[in-house]
Amino acid sequence: MELKNSSNVMDNRMSIVALTWPIFLEVLLRSLLNTSDVFMLSHYSDKAVSAVGVIGQISFLLIIISMMISTASSILIAQYNGASRHDDATKIGVASVYLGIVFGLTLGLISFFCADLVTQLFGLEPDVAKFGYDYLIITGSLTISVTLGLIFSTILRSHGYSRSPMLVNLLTGIINIFGNYCALYQPFGLPVYGVEGVAIATVFSQFVSALILWFLIAHKKIDLPMRQCFSIPMRFYKKILSIGVMNAGEVLSYNLAQMMIVYFVVQMGTASLTAFTYAQNIARLSFAFSLSLGQASQIQTSYFVGKGWIASILIRVQKYFVVGLIVSTLITSIVYLFRYDIINLFTTDPEVMALTAGLMAGSILLEMGRVFNLVFISSLKGAGDIVFPVKMGIASMWGVSVVLAYLLGIHFAFGVIGAWLAIAADEWLRGIIMLFRWRSKKWVKFAER
Repeated sequence: MELKNSSNVMDNRMSIVALTWPIFLEVLLRSLLNTSDVFMLSHYSDKAVSAVGVIGQISFLLIIISMMISTASSILIAQYNGASRHDDATKIGVASVYLGIVFGLTLGLISFFCADLVTQLFGLEPDVAKFGYDYLIITGSLTISVTLGLIFSTILRSHGYSRSPMLVNLLTGIINIFGNYCALYQPFGLPVYGVEGVAIATVFSQFVSALILWFLIAHKKIDLPMRQCFSIPMRFYKKILSIGVMNAGEVLSYNLAQMMIVYFVVQMGTASLTAFTYAQNIARLSFAFSLSLGQASQIQTSYFVGKGWIASILIRVQKYFVVGLIVSTLITSIVYLFRYDIINLFTTDPEVMALTAGLMAGSILLEMGRVFNLVFISSLKGAGDIVFPVKMGIASMWGVSVVLAYLLGIHFAFGVIGAWLAIAADEWLRGIIMLFRWRSKKWVKFAER
């Protein structure tokens, strides 16, 4: 009876509503946090905004590599819990933490020694490059805080505790914003620390987040015996890495493609790069719900597949997509209606405002296509079907997004709006293909047994 009650409690924690709303608030907080960095820096220097926009692509690349561990752990822990293989779920949790430490330290060292080279590769103006270097040398070198924070959040969510990471991000988000305020607005007679101060505030909040999440895992009595790392069979480490490498491939390809597009945008001038940065940050607020729904769908899909509830999750994910499409389109349309009020919060430069407004119009089309990928790709990965999205993603991102961004943006001189529409075309093509992949049920054969 006790085992049955425990299973029912886990089933309840794995409902889509219980999973989605805390993740949504967490994603929204993260998006607001990123936007607050840009907003506060916009009152300091437009060149600083451009620099952080470029380096943001590098920072996201580091996060993607970190997510290689956390996403694989999420899939495996949820499937093992669904199949009542709780001891195996514990082993995956321990292995993921140790792998996270290794990856986090390695990425930090690479960032420290290569920060100057990375900023040179983009061909930025000297002032912009200086801001970019200052931001990357601090945030990149301390990537381990992000890596462990992601893994700890994943362990909590995979056990059905979605609210805890959300609350932690609320607290650390406030810490970050206060740190930005101290760095830029001279409270208490402090000097202006600029981009370096913003970077320090970011890494400090990330460290606090990881530390609190670690304590929460112990408080929730989630078994994580770290001393057993050397007694865990190597097959668990290999399983995390095999799934993680494949899974990260699709996201890594996307980010590298985005970096290439940013390189094209840099050639269009600082105004275009600044507008692109503002539009990207505003768009994060627009797709926060769909991103959260996709992450929740991945966890629930893994759990349902572990349970063997294939028919149920097949229908559920398609319903989730429809909800995500409606909500995303509504939010993006509302944001567009108030576009100038929103843009005025960031800049009063007429050229930047006009370019950003044009990109926000294109966001309505882009975000509709993005919903397909956020929901269906996440669910496919949750079921263990990873290779197909990776192969399809690489082909579409580079064959459609990057190629069209060059052709429309530079060759045919449509500028930054051409690059934006190229991203939209990629999202729609991949998304429709992933819809048919999900409906084909070919993912069933990849379920972990």
